[in-house]
Formats: sequence, C-alpha cells, structure tokens
Amino acid sequence: MIRATATALGLIAGYLFTATTLGSVLAWVLDGVLEFEYIKILSRGILLFAALGLIPLWRIAGLNAADLELRPINFSQLLKAYPLGLAVVAPLILFFMVSGFRVIDDRVDYSDADIWLFVLTALVSGLLVGVFEETLFRGVLFTVLRRTLGFMFSASVVGVLYSAVHFLDAQAIENISIRWYSGYAHVWAAFSGLASPAGYWDAFVALFLLGVFFCWIRERAGLWWCISLHAAWVFAIRLFKEVTVRDIYNPYEVLVSSYDNFVGLLVAFWLLFIFVVLWLARRVNST
Repeated sequence: MIRATATALGLIAGYLFTATTLGSVLAWVLDGVLEFEYIKILSRGILLFAALGLIPLWRIAGLNAADLELRPINFSQLLKAYPLGLAVVAPLILFFMVSGFRVIDDRVDYSDADIWLFVLTALVSGLLVGVFEETLFRGVLFTVLRRTLGFMFSASVVGVLYSAVHFLDAQAIENISIRWYSGYAHVWAAFSGLASPAGYWDAFVALFLLGVFFCWIRERAGLWWCISLHAAWVFAIRLFKEVTVRDIYNPYEVLVSSYDNFVGLLVAFWLLFIFVVLWLARRVNST
C-alpha cells in the first residue's frame, strides 16, 4: 500500500511539474510577443498543458473514461444537479444583496444583445470549466489517490491542489529577468503569498472546502454531478458579478476575499454548514 501510495503521489507530482515546466517555457517564448503580462501567459500556459496532459495522465494511471465515469454522458445527472447548484449558491447571492455588499448595476441595459451574449458565454464557459476542472481534480487525481488512500486524505490533497491553482497569477515578481525557468519562481511566490495575513488565505480556505465538497459529491453521486454543480456555480457567480457592483465600504467586507470579491469566509462558513447538515442527515438515515 505504501508503495502504491508513493507511486500515485509521484505520478501527480510529475504531472504538475511537467505542466509547470512547459508553461514556463511557453511564457518565456511568448513574453514580449503577446500583449499580456508574463504572469498571465504563465498561468494560462500551465493550465493549457495541464489540460493537454489529462488523457496521457489517466492512460499512465491505467484509467479510462469509464473509470472516471465520463462515459456515458449522463444528461439526467446534469439536468438534476444544475438547478441544485444554483440553489446552493443562491443564499450567498441573497446575503450579498440584502447586506448591500453588492447592488444592482443600473448601467446594465437588458435590452442590449451584449448582456444576453454574456449570459450565453457564461453558460458555455461554466460548462467548459466544470468539465476540465472536475475531470482533472475529481476525475483523475482523486481516483488515482482514492485507489490506495482513505477518503479524507485523498480529498484533502485534491482540495489543496484545486485551491492552489486558482492563485497561479496572484502575485508577480517585479524586476526579474525572464528565463525559461522563471515560472518556478513565480509559482512559488504566488503560493507562499497565501500565508501572508494580507494574502488570499481566506479565499484559499473557501476553495479548499469547495474542493473537498466536490470530492464528497464524486464519491457518492458521480463525476457528472460534480461537473454540473461546478458549472452552475461558475455561471451564477459570473452573471451576478456582471449585473452588480460592489460597495467598497460595506461592513461585511471582511467576509469576502479581495481575490475575486466573492469567495472568502462567508463561502467557507456556508460550506461548513452544508457539511454539518449532510453529516447529520447521514446519521439520521443510518439509524
């Protein structure tokens, strides 16, 4: 078991190191060629190679689409989970509105085709994000670890990785010569900055709990539930932020991270509440 665990962890580490290396080389090549900042090119490059490496990763791990529960496509689960995902995020949106943390943006013209194009784009991008991130984290990585490890350890590792990738471009290093290996330093700076009191630690905690929550869903309901719930969250948050503006001096701002002005302590508390409710429901059903 120890050997199998070490192999699983080594496989994941190698995969992440390879994606980071290739992303760093790509950012070095494209720095100055594209108009984007180096850190943006780096983070997108790492995610690009992480996506391209998904199928080789699950092949090396001895998995297939059926093992990951990607096949057959379960439209029934998708349709059931999506409204539930919207319902789960709705209380957060309601709190932001009632507390005045975010208010309706009266500059939005609902008769303009652009806003409806944004709605369509948010729907599609939410689904794409759900498919990619859930296939990677709850599909491949969680499945590889879960073969030899318990649920809590596997879910915790995946939760940390899932949360960490959101901060790849959180902090750039100033006045540094760009080399093919510079990406390592930027990634380290981004992650080490999370420990700072002024950093995004509250967003990291919320996203970690969300990652664990999706692992729990994967364990009990399947990957398509994760994909649909995730897609619904992405869509709802993007649309909500598009049609509202934030009150900078709201007294509840401590509950929201400056990372994206949505996730933070409020989301973390809400997820902990959901965990407690699910645990109590399971206890009642088992008696």
